[in-house]
Amino acid sequence: MKKTLLTAILFTLIAFTAAAQNNNGNQRQRRQRMDPTEMHTRQAERLIKEMKLDKEKEDLFKVLYLDYQTARQNALDPKGENKEEEAIDYKALTDEKAKELIEKQLATQEAQNKIDREYYTRFLDIITPTQAAQIFLQRQMRANRQGFEGQRGGFGGPGRGFGGQGGGFGGPGGFGGGGF
Repeated sequence: MKKTLLTAILFTLIAFTAAAQNNNGNQRQRRQRMDPTEMHTRQAERLIKEMKLDKEKEDLFKVLYLDYQTARQNALDPKGENKEEEAIDYKALTDEKAKELIEKQLATQEAQNKIDREYYTRFLDIITPTQAAQIFLQRQMRANRQGFEGQRGGFGGPGRGFGGQGGGFGGPGGFGGGGF
């Protein structure tokens, strides 16, 4: 009797673990397949609900928010190439290439900051400064958090522990696969 009960519990745990991993993988696939316009539309709808905007402001906000996100994306990727970021091999990086990469990054940040300033004033025609903070400050906090986690690799350093680029528990291929 004990053996049967123990076996049943073990199979249940295995089933829950497999289902959780499958569900986590499906969420990642959906996010990767979602085009930027769809993603920004969902973000706008979430913000509209959080800010409790009335119908009149809702449509204005959504159009402006999608325009804002498109402008930021165009500043990030002006040629529309949308290629994946390559990992930088710092050991093989020449001084000239490093300067080029830094200048490109600074120019992109300046362009995006200019867009942020322009759209901030346009958002204030529709929403309050407190509501605008949900757009501008949350995005910045998320970017800072992602940069920190990617730099350290989450708990346990690069390739170990929770988070970062190197996998979950036990590193690449370990439990969690991409961390938290």
